[in-house]
Amino acid sequence: MLANKTGLSPDILPNSYQILGNVFLFKLLNKTALRNKKIIGKAILSIFPYLHTVCLQKGVSGELRKPKIEVIAGIKQTETVHQELGCTFMLDVSKVMWSKGNHAERKRMISVVKPGETIVDMFAGIGYWTIPIAKHTKAARIYALEKNKTAFDYLEQNIRANYLTNVTAILGDCRKVKNLPKADRIIMGYFPNTLKFLPAALKISKKGTVIHLHELTSDVKKLTKEIWKHKVKIVGVREVKEYSPSKRHCVFDLSVL
Repeated sequence: MLANKTGLSPDILPNSYQILGNVFLFKLLNKTALRNKKIIGKAILSIFPYLHTVCLQKGVSGELRKPKIEVIAGIKQTETVHQELGCTFMLDVSKVMWSKGNHAERKRMISVVKPGETIVDMFAGIGYWTIPIAKHTKAARIYALEKNKTAFDYLEQNIRANYLTNVTAILGDCRKVKNLPKADRIIMGYFPNTLKFLPAALKISKKGTVIHLHELTSDVKKLTKEIWKHKVKIVGVREVKEYSPSKRHCVFDLSVL
């Protein structure tokens, strides 16, 4: 449809995209396509008339993984409300990340949490993992830690928007937050270099605590050997998505010894 509306070859047009609320996000890698980005943006709005903004994704930057985007069509309104897994998420796509590739893993987490668990989400963001777990499981309490003030503000909004009473949101670096209880389950949904945060996770663990450690890797066997150096047992490894031609986003399910 996009090729027909723009007159451009399908070979230079993107074959994937994501829609968050009323915002359309995609990448353009071809130089000819980039020169015609305004035309492509207007064509997208004609295909999806219920959307109001088309954004070009240009990557992420810094430890807080701030998105780099450019509005190429529609209104310059990048804040939106997104619905997923029966949950409401408020976010600004120009300020915080959202990965559609993590959808299956977010859904899986709902199925593995057991009633009465105390959970620590070490990199809560806007509540990607916390909100669905809090809404759809019988977890006793979820401690959602986030040091990015912008993301934290959205986290608090999303807790209220979903009428949750079992979440404690804490602004701060997960390595420095004190007085956390020993967790039954810990979510480490951040990358790259997540492994350096594992000692912080182990400090709030007990025997049998389950840790879900996300990481980027080009060598699963090498990363496995590094994880084994800690007092944990690897009980599962899954590829969440392809991040680049050479790297995979994997999640390691660990049990503390």
